[in-house]
Amino acid sequence: MVQTNFRPNSKALLNPCADPIFKTLFTDVSKEAHEALTCFLCDILERKVTDVVLQPNELSGESITDKQSEFDINCKIDGKIANIEMQGENHCNDYGKRAEYHVAHLLNHYTPKGTPWEKIPQVYQISVLNFIFDKTAKKGINHYILRNEDGNVITESLNVIFMELPKIASLPDDVQKLTKAQMWGKFFLYAPVPEKSDFVQELIKNNGGIKMAFTVLKNISQDELNWYHESRYWMHVSDELTMKNAATREGLKQGLEQGKKEGIEQGKKQGIEDAKIETAKNLLKMKLCSNEQIAQATGLSLSQVQSLAAQQE
Repeated sequence: MVQTNFRPNSKALLNPCADPIFKTLFTDVSKEAHEALTCFLCDILERKVTDVVLQPNELSGESITDKQSEFDINCKIDGKIANIEMQGENHCNDYGKRAEYHVAHLLNHYTPKGTPWEKIPQVYQISVLNFIFDKTAKKGINHYILRNEDGNVITESLNVIFMELPKIASLPDDVQKLTKAQMWGKFFLYAPVPEKSDFVQELIKNNGGIKMAFTVLKNISQDELNWYHESRYWMHVSDELTMKNAATREGLKQGLEQGKKEGIEQGKKQGIEDAKIETAKNLLKMKLCSNEQIAQATGLSLSQVQSLAAQQE
């Protein structure tokens, strides 16, 4: 049985930047979730979308040796295909290749044998990224299609769209200066942050889709099981960051170089502890989790997290 104490308080909201919550926000069995998904697609594609139908999230390959694809939110929109992802980390700096593979797999999977070339469907790989992918692009939302060096488009069948949340975060908190799509980025970032509740209400007033999404978020935040899934997600994120950071700590490096057992053990312990602290600092800066959730995810004590939070004020 799942514990019943994962929700920090009765008013706390789940974090849409957590992968399982992002999925539930748009696929919950409710008219509000369906309308929120439809509006999000309208805003990100900058066109009217009316017919949105959810599809299986796992696509098979042509053979057992083919690389499979598993999506967050897979749907058909007015005869087109779209996969929507929430991605918190650029694993091995190869997310671009992953997006290209996914959009190509979508096109192959949803093009029936014998389809005339002029009826090949458009497919979209839409990724909400909690990291900066394209350091050369100033815009927070970028649309990629196949072009030659002169900018001429082959077709518009393969479409990759990246929303980079760190770039959206740097934009002013002024709804009059935000596009509809940028408003969604602010919502994903600010929905669970109490200090941003007034601005979230401004987003709700100016974007009907966000209003629906906020209704869904309030409803699913009542379910303790969703808080459990979010907690497990942040623990997974913390574990990955801890392992990466621990491996690079100077104490561990010196211990390995000296070949001394005590140096290795001491370096490991110090490296892991330092990595936990660094991870907690990063999560505090991102303002994505409560102090209690950060303590649970990193293994630090609540008092340690509170002390780190006080240092950042």
